[in-house]
Amino acid sequence: MTRKEIKEKYSELLLVYSEEEDILAHNIRQYGLFRIIIFLLWVILIYLSTSWSWMAFGIIMGVGATAFGYLVRKHGKMHRRKAILEQLVRINREQENAMEWKFDELDDGAAYIDEIHLFSYDLDLFGKGSLFQYVNRTSTIPGRDRLAQLLTNIEMSAQDIRQRQKAVSELSALLDWRQDFRVQGLLTDEQEDDIRGLEEWVISKPDFKSLFFKVLVIFIPLLNLGVFLLSVFAYITFWQFLTYLIIPLMFAGIKHRKVNAKHNLLSRKFQVLKKYSKLFGMIEGQAFSSERMLSLHQDLLSGGNSAGKAIRQLSKIANAFDTRLNLLAGFLMNIFFLWDIRQSVRLESWQKRYRDHLSNWFRVMAETDAYISLAGYAYNNPASIYPDISEGDDFHFKAEKLGHPLIHAGNRVSNDFSVDTWGNFTILTGANMAGKSTFLRTIGVNMVLASAGAPVCAETLSFTPVKLVTSIHTIDSLANNESYFYAELKRLKLIIDMLKEGRQVFIILDEILKGTNSNDKQSGSRALVKQLVSLKASGIIATHDLSLGELEKLFPDNVQNRCFEIIIEKDHLDYDYLLKEGIARNMNATILMERMGITGI
Repeated sequence: MTRKEIKEKYSELLLVYSEEEDILAHNIRQYGLFRIIIFLLWVILIYLSTSWSWMAFGIIMGVGATAFGYLVRKHGKMHRRKAILEQLVRINREQENAMEWKFDELDDGAAYIDEIHLFSYDLDLFGKGSLFQYVNRTSTIPGRDRLAQLLTNIEMSAQDIRQRQKAVSELSALLDWRQDFRVQGLLTDEQEDDIRGLEEWVISKPDFKSLFFKVLVIFIPLLNLGVFLLSVFAYITFWQFLTYLIIPLMFAGIKHRKVNAKHNLLSRKFQVLKKYSKLFGMIEGQAFSSERMLSLHQDLLSGGNSAGKAIRQLSKIANAFDTRLNLLAGFLMNIFFLWDIRQSVRLESWQKRYRDHLSNWFRVMAETDAYISLAGYAYNNPASIYPDISEGDDFHFKAEKLGHPLIHAGNRVSNDFSVDTWGNFTILTGANMAGKSTFLRTIGVNMVLASAGAPVCAETLSFTPVKLVTSIHTIDSLANNESYFYAELKRLKLIIDMLKEGRQVFIILDEILKGTNSNDKQSGSRALVKQLVSLKASGIIATHDLSLGELEKLFPDNVQNRCFEIIIEKDHLDYDYLLKEGIARNMNATILMERMGITGI
């Protein structure tokens, strides 16, 4: 399918779901009115039947209650379908907009911005207009976190990358399943500490494992029933029965603080757990063929357990535990059934059986949800390709028609670029706004996508997995009393230290030593490049300093000059953004300053 056909597909789905939502909204209003009418008729018949016979009264009460209960359930089912349709409309509208690179209303992942990360800040992986914002379609917090990890941790194993590629490719073909999965995830909001609290609880020390408590929750309710019957048949007075209830109340208060601590970790999580039980069930119920997805699928069913069923069971226990939130109901249930202790015993029974599985289940959920986002990106970009991953100690990066995925296809200019081995550096020169920084990010972003297992924006790409380090927009720090220049030096020292430790990295630098004077910058830049070449580093450096291009003569086997040239005709500037061999000849700073009225009259 082409991008145009994919957009039309989303538009078609948007229209279908919007129309169904409108019809259902109308039906819900009609059905609500019908329920009111039926209820009023039922009340009238109940009133009239009191003058007929007790049998008629009983029949009308029973039939009416059954019929009204059926209407309530059906009305609830209609509301649930409407909620699903609302999410489907939202999802397909988002995707329709994303096909035109309109994604500014989506989650931008600003929480993951790390100014000192090796490359994520420089490559604009998070924040407004970021790669994360363009790719992210996760519906769970663990999935969102895992997607951020995939984008910020370069995978060095070629085998793992290939497995990710096959998983993403398989999921990209499952449009309906992916949308249903996301809908189920979006129907219920979750908080950052929901799963964290669950994982803390499951590894906590049990407090009710003693046989005493298991017997107690059976014995006390039976004893209560026996004493109650004694009261009913007048063997004891009602006041004696009430006095007796002090005994079960005392038992209910056993380990009250421990009960509160357990409940605090699981409180109000019924809907979240119910959501995850459905998501786990969807993964378990889908037939996968790729090695990675088959492995994840099997992890949810290991040891004869089902993650979906287990989490559903836990959700029911959590829901029952939440009865204590109603003070009156909690008080009565604890007196007659030792409710808190009973649910604590049930929880610990669940904990004992599944404590070794829970963390792995949510790892599977996070991984699957992250792959679903990458699969959506792959589906939306049919012209993108899965790169060839090479293995071995030597390094190479060879791309044809490499472009930036966040630039609209109608405006994107793609270029060929290659690095043949370690110790190979490209000096990139060019005028202001000629495309140098964008090209640096183009290389970095596609490396990140390739590592994550996603397709890249190129006609062809083959590369050896390599750690990535960048220095594109270093910032100063007033809080740490660091100047811009010192912050830049710290970054460069980090790179040199990594190389001296024997770590092989691909380096992307933009206009190094910007924070010093021209002479220092020139001599320092030349010395840095010589040092990087001597340490067998590979990478690309963008600069306005044309003298760096002379290093190609000193290191003909290690340094290559590339440039983005501009065409100047009188006061007219023309940018073609095409990568060329050699050193840039034309610069434009003076012309731009004059045009903006900064210099000259």
